[in-house]
Amino acid sequence: MKKRTFALAILLSLAFFLMEGSFSWGQTIPMTDLGTLGGTYSYPLALNDQGRVVGRSSTPSGAYHAFSWTSSEGMIDLGALGGVNSEAVAVNEQGQVVVTSSMSDGSWRSFLWTNGGPLVDLNTPGENSTIARFINDLGQVAGVRTDAGNVDHIFFWTPGGGMIDMVPMEGYYCEPKAMNNQGQIVGVCTGSDTRAFLWNPNGNLSYLGDLSGGFSFSYALAVNDSGQVVGQSWNAEYANHAFFWSPNGGMVDLGALGGDFSEAVAVNALGQVVGNSSTPSGDTQAFFWTAGKMVGLGTLGGTSSEAKSINDQGQVVGLSTTASGDSHAFLWTQNEGMKDLGTLGGNSSFATAINNRGQIIGGSGDSTMSMAGLPKTRAILWSLPLPPSSPSPEEQLKKMIAEVEKLIQSGELRKVTGRGLIIELQVVLKKVQREKSKTACWLLHSLTHQIQGLVKSRKLSSANGKNLIDMATEVGTCADEWKEHYRKCGKK
Repeated sequence: MKKRTFALAILLSLAFFLMEGSFSWGQTIPMTDLGTLGGTYSYPLALNDQGRVVGRSSTPSGAYHAFSWTSSEGMIDLGALGGVNSEAVAVNEQGQVVVTSSMSDGSWRSFLWTNGGPLVDLNTPGENSTIARFINDLGQVAGVRTDAGNVDHIFFWTPGGGMIDMVPMEGYYCEPKAMNNQGQIVGVCTGSDTRAFLWNPNGNLSYLGDLSGGFSFSYALAVNDSGQVVGQSWNAEYANHAFFWSPNGGMVDLGALGGDFSEAVAVNALGQVVGNSSTPSGDTQAFFWTAGKMVGLGTLGGTSSEAKSINDQGQVVGLSTTASGDSHAFLWTQNEGMKDLGTLGGNSSFATAINNRGQIIGGSGDSTMSMAGLPKTRAILWSLPLPPSSPSPEEQLKKMIAEVEKLIQSGELRKVTGRGLIIELQVVLKKVQREKSKTACWLLHSLTHQIQGLVKSRKLSSANGKNLIDMATEVGTCADEWKEHYRKCGKK
């Protein structure tokens, strides 16, 4: 078992404090209209923990194009590859964006976009279409391609290995629904029956069975980095119930909120699940499930609600009807319950995803808006306020560099040793600025071990060493990376 450093323990506590306790329920959560590419509507499809949002927006011509948005860059038109329409469907923590684009011959093609970098073509010669849907933090991409014979295949693409196909049982058509950072893909295969599947990059394809003990009906909708899968299945009474599947525990029935239907739509790193269930009245309401217990999330005064996403802090977003019958986006937490996120001035809004910094994407419009994003929908970013004392990752790293310089000037740290720390901190800073958060966080993690080594060898006082490590734990962009490491260490 690896020893857990006190830095990781401090950081884990800090991450939960910032995310769960950083705002009061009486506060208005700031809302940003992401604008359009000159047209009438925009629709967000994904965001990363750095706050980069991707999706599609109409243009002055009436076509829709893929976009990437950040607070510093605004909305960028990613164009279309020789066709009319395109959309950005996924983004990873390195800022790589997967785009699908229509072509002049009516087919669809996919490419990988990185700000400042060349476009990477994900297509194989001879294909009719390639539609990418997911990208993970390793730059691996999954989706569906249509070959020259007009047969669809689930594909898995890697930067070094190119494209390979998932091979199902003969007579089955498969649809991917999600991919994790291990490259595992989950979804549904349909043939003589309907089966949830889990595919691994080594080519191994597993069918997960169903809650009745057979293979009658099940489908998977989400998977976390531990390989825990959620979705829906028939149970022994032929009711459709939400399930939770794990490699060691198999498939578990999550139950329902008094009705005969439930479906799990998302699972976070802690194995907490959200989904939707029928109630005794026949309405559908969102639920939160953890440690064997399902809790209904209620509504915003109306009769129904729908969960869409959960982050690693257990914060849930979705949409709910209000007492007036309108649909509004909501945020739910275990401590505070459900909060109405409001609208841009119309009477409708919805939320589709929340990242681990508490940033939420969705849309807002009026009553003519559809959930598919008709022309009166505008892409929205809600941002949970952080405490005023919380600096940005860049600011915190610059403070650390200044602190090391003070220690050199005061003689508390040898010049050669201190300059070495400053160079490493500058490398971390550049990685953060370039959205290379995973690399930045592990470099910073390594640096805390070096600081501990300096303390043990008496080259740095215990008080100064602790101060530097405390400062490192406050680099907010690394909270989730270190928390995941902390969780995995706890399993060993």
